[in-house]
Amino acid sequence: MDGDILAFDDDAQQGVVEATNGQRYTFGLADWRGRGLPAPNTAVCFTPRGECAEQLINRPEAQRKARASRPFPSNDELDDVPSRRYSGFSIAAISLAFIGMFFDGQVPLLGLGAAVLGVLGLRQIHRAPQRYTGRLFCWGAIGLALLLAVLSMLVEPSLQHTN
Repeated sequence: MDGDILAFDDDAQQGVVEATNGQRYTFGLADWRGRGLPAPNTAVCFTPRGECAEQLINRPEAQRKARASRPFPSNDELDDVPSRRYSGFSIAAISLAFIGMFFDGQVPLLGLGAAVLGVLGLRQIHRAPQRYTGRLFCWGAIGLALLLAVLSMLVEPSLQHTN
């Protein structure tokens, strides 16, 4: 028989269940076979024996379908979406700019190469932003190349005056 627990006293370990037809039955904790402890408003199935309820268990609930919080793309859709990666030009630009710091005589040439690669990287990223990333590397390479060019111009004239 189906019903709902109306009350359960933890100290006395006794409770009252009301059947769907309105009849009330008493039960003890020893008759409880459900999950956890019996509590008011818990839907149960039980076996009536006179004025007592035996073999109380939680009433089975219909299984609900799981819902995704957002639609998850299928494998075909995942194959169509390319993952973002760093532009090769941006990696080459920042690498060339860092290398230029260690070769004093080649600073203008390496700086020019780093700046050109940085501009090419920015152009590539602008054309396909969903596919490429690395703007910060490009701007860093351009800035570092300009800084090294300015510093090499400031240092070289002072070296020529001392000779």
